[in-house]
Amino acid sequence: MALSLRLQAVLDLVRHSKILADIGTDHAYLPIEAVRAGLCEKAIACDINKGPLEIAAANIAMVQLSDRIETRLGDGLKPIHQNETDCVVISGMGGMRIWNILHTEQEKAKFAKKLILQPQHNIEALRKNLHNAGYEISAEKLVYEDARFYVILLAHYTGAISTWTEQAYFFGKYTAESPHFLRYLKYHQDKISRYIQSIKDDDARRIAETRLKWIGELLCQPDQPYNG
Repeated sequence: MALSLRLQAVLDLVRHSKILADIGTDHAYLPIEAVRAGLCEKAIACDINKGPLEIAAANIAMVQLSDRIETRLGDGLKPIHQNETDCVVISGMGGMRIWNILHTEQEKAKFAKKLILQPQHNIEALRKNLHNAGYEISAEKLVYEDARFYVILLAHYTGAISTWTEQAYFFGKYTAESPHFLRYLKYHQDKISRYIQSIKDDDARRIAETRLKWIGELLCQPDQPYNG
């Protein structure tokens, strides 16, 4: 089964893992490909909804991987046992929903060597929450697919409190490595420009104006390296 560009980018970060936990697995496409490609030894496909999980189990059985991929019904990391998985994937949810999942089961999240997170929105808040809780963000991927941008974060717990610039929290520290970075800047420029006139709060307007200034400076000097 062919993965979307978004899921393929997530999959590429799984490599060298023992047991993958795919939270919100839907139809289990990601864990199936991870096991088949040898990127992990085993996988646990979790979902809060029974229907998708039944389809996931059928898909796993179809490729004869039921002995290596287990399905579990439950919310977030709750179906995972402590110290059970070294790689956790949470993709396709809002940034605050992802953070709530990690925060609710902190010890399980801290044990994982890899947290591969793909928030649909509130990316900036997720980055800040991860840092404030002692997680390091070691890599980011920026994917463009079907006229949408997706940012994928790779993080792990260190206990040290990291800090980035406000600019890095907004754009990402490593997103400039993507060939789509300039297009990503223009997307944000257009989005902020459309809504800035309707902003009534003075502080919110100042933040929007500052971000437009950042974007303008980066777009005026596309050959200059951006490092957050």
